[in-house]
Amino acid sequence: MYKKIILGTAQFGNKYGIANKTGQINFPEVFKILNYLKKKKINYLDTASAYNQSETKIGRYFQKTNKKFRVITKFSFKGNNNIEKQFIKSLRLLGYLPDTILAHNYRDYINPKFHEQIKNIKKKYLIKNIGVTLNKVSELNKILRYKKPDVIQVPINILNKSFLDKNIIKLLKEKSIRILGRSIFLQGLFYKDKKFVFKKFKNVKKKYMQLLEIASHEKMTLGELSLVWANQLKEVDNIILGVDNLSHLKKNLDSLKKRISKESYNLIKKINLENNRITKPYLWKK
Repeated sequence: MYKKIILGTAQFGNKYGIANKTGQINFPEVFKILNYLKKKKINYLDTASAYNQSETKIGRYFQKTNKKFRVITKFSFKGNNNIEKQFIKSLRLLGYLPDTILAHNYRDYINPKFHEQIKNIKKKYLIKNIGVTLNKVSELNKILRYKKPDVIQVPINILNKSFLDKNIIKLLKEKSIRILGRSIFLQGLFYKDKKFVFKKFKNVKKKYMQLLEIASHEKMTLGELSLVWANQLKEVDNIILGVDNLSHLKKNLDSLKKRISKESYNLIKKINLENNRITKPYLWKK
């Protein structure tokens, strides 16, 4: 039931998400969350050197319990041109090797310096996977022309299915590239009132209302609908789930016991707004 789940830890170090009312998660709550993940045998965490205290808190949990997770972390040239130094810092904070290293954006990935430094890191340490986090399909074409990654992290939710195009999926599977879906809740927007959504974003009302009707039919919230739908996707290897607290985590994991009917699943498949600003959090006005 939980085999595809990776916990996103941006909230461990930042006030992350448009619906986040409590700010970054303190260590006692992080400890409870990580304990609960171990109880449910969820062993993957997604973090980044840019997530402030996230790696520190994961490392503190390891110091107290001696329990490790398979960690995906991300590095960028922004503010620091030395990927190796960032890696060594992450290693020190975590207390053990990450499983996967991602370039934080496609520009970093197509920078020769990134791969030069990754090559040095791989000589010294047993890093299993190297990849990149992407925002748009056009970025995928650019990185594939440069160097094939082991894994890509991309936005996937009930409003944005651009990376689920059958030709893209076929290409990725042929190249044995793992697909990690992020932005499942559209950075928490699916938990906001519809009036807020319609005020902030244009030309979304018709399709958004269709999704609300499907969610009501399936007796789910919009957030639950997106999560359960993403978890049912056969094309996606893993999905990254962000939470604000332990209670939020439990509710989300409980929702994975549900299944979306074939009829609703097919209706969701036809709804797509990837060309609208609503699906691009990096363009949202703060």
